[in-house]
Amino acid sequence: MKDNLDQYVGIFVSEAKENLSALNATLVHLEKTPDDLNLLNEIFRVAHTLKGMAATMGYERITELSHEMESVLDILKGGKVKARADIVNLLFGCFDCLERMVEEIATGQEQGVDIAGLLGRLKRVIAQPAGEAGEAGEAGEAGDMPGQPAPPPASAAREELGAAPQATAVMTGEQQAAKAKTETVRLKIEHLDQLVNLVGELVINKSRLAQIGRQYRISDLTAALVQFDRISVDLQQEVLKTRMVPVEQIFSRYQRMVRDLASRLNKDIDFQIIGSEIEVDRTLLDEISVPLGHLLRNAIDHGIELPAARKKAGKPGQGNVRIVVKREKNYCSIEVTDDGKGMDADEIRRKAVEKGFISFEESKQLSEAETFDLICHPSFSTAAGITDISGRGVGMDVVRNQVNASNGILTIKSKKGEGSDFIMQLPLTLAVIQSLLVIVAGEKYAIPLTNVSEIARIEPSSVKTIEKKEVLLLRDEVIPLIRLGRIFKTDAADAGRVAYGVIVEVSDKKFGIGVDSLAGQQEIVIKTLLGLLKSAKNFSGATILGDGSVILIIDVDRLSLRN
Repeated sequence: MKDNLDQYVGIFVSEAKENLSALNATLVHLEKTPDDLNLLNEIFRVAHTLKGMAATMGYERITELSHEMESVLDILKGGKVKARADIVNLLFGCFDCLERMVEEIATGQEQGVDIAGLLGRLKRVIAQPAGEAGEAGEAGEAGDMPGQPAPPPASAAREELGAAPQATAVMTGEQQAAKAKTETVRLKIEHLDQLVNLVGELVINKSRLAQIGRQYRISDLTAALVQFDRISVDLQQEVLKTRMVPVEQIFSRYQRMVRDLASRLNKDIDFQIIGSEIEVDRTLLDEISVPLGHLLRNAIDHGIELPAARKKAGKPGQGNVRIVVKREKNYCSIEVTDDGKGMDADEIRRKAVEKGFISFEESKQLSEAETFDLICHPSFSTAAGITDISGRGVGMDVVRNQVNASNGILTIKSKKGEGSDFIMQLPLTLAVIQSLLVIVAGEKYAIPLTNVSEIARIEPSSVKTIEKKEVLLLRDEVIPLIRLGRIFKTDAADAGRVAYGVIVEVSDKKFGIGVDSLAGQQEIVIKTLLGLLKSAKNFSGATILGDGSVILIIDVDRLSLRN
């Protein structure tokens, strides 16, 4: 029988982790609203589902612990005992234990998980008279309470899977879950990646066919490609949708992390995730999970002050930490913000000079944005001491490098005494985009069309110089101008010649990109730069055109930093 079940271990681990993630986030909300019956019902449903799955697979310890959790939750739902802080902490302990046992199954490595103490504490709550305000017991306590019946063996638990207290409510939740499962299919991420790659190759070959049709004036081929183009676009959009998930699926894990750190540091923190319904490429979310964790730990440990210090500064005792997700064209903005003590730009400059990162003369020339970028230097920190949780600046080089590797951009804003904002701008997906092809000194480049607001022909009289920087006068608007030829050191022609200005927008910045000529609009497949090219500045990737030529994709976000 066990051999037959081995093939389902991967499915069990995947579904168990999903259920535990849901349980973890729901417990955090229950701690804030202990009388919310809907939350209790949801936690009960998750525990019951996990028990059923574990019993079917023969994982007796998970079945036993989940069963006892169910009994405690049934008491809480009935109002016999309130969801006090000690009981919620006990349920959190059970969650941690279940998570470790599932990890044991996933890795095949024993972690020495002992559930005896938790079972003893759960029995105390079950045996507690209605309305009694006692404690649930210490983590190390174990043993049966007098008169308390022994928990049923795992075999008995398997037999009663279909009958649980308040079966109507539970079965309704299970029926909904079962219905949802019939409408979804689990796929390995590598299969989706391969599907995206194949769609990318289809796009490249579509461009090649279109070029052949134009070159040899094959009218039938051109007509057929019109329909082919519509189908390929629909296929491409559907494939990309399969990789998109709401950020809530990943970010919900941070609720528990913030709660535990705040408790450990004796800080009162209100944590919120705003815009959790926005969908982003799953691979991208996985890649930024580590840097996002760094930012949150920094905000809690060194951003938010202790309640007494906040009140002394005229602030509410409770600090605020937010993750704000916004969608901007083909990018999403993920912002970690706190209303803590902020960072002192003068102190950062002083520390940078002291550590030899910059000279004193250079420090006086730095703008505020450039100053805050210094904290991303490896080993830079203004903290008095580095804790085992974080230090403002410790790990920020990891954050910057990971954001850059995802073709994103990190912006840091802070004001002393008022808080800090860390804004990550990331592409919604890493696959196919619409682009504008431009030519500079005979070389062709691609600019993502999502950033382009308009294209203007540049006359010599419309270009001026302000504080040694070129600007473009366009309809009485002064727009900073960046000539790609000068950046790439290929602009040998007269600087005042007639050219084109591609007006782009990045966040709140607007500027013009000066190019020699335009080569049309085209759908392109983004290919990541590897090896020596990975560190190339001003480029976010490369693409292959229909004629087989390789061109570079301009990183508009990095160009915006030149203003």
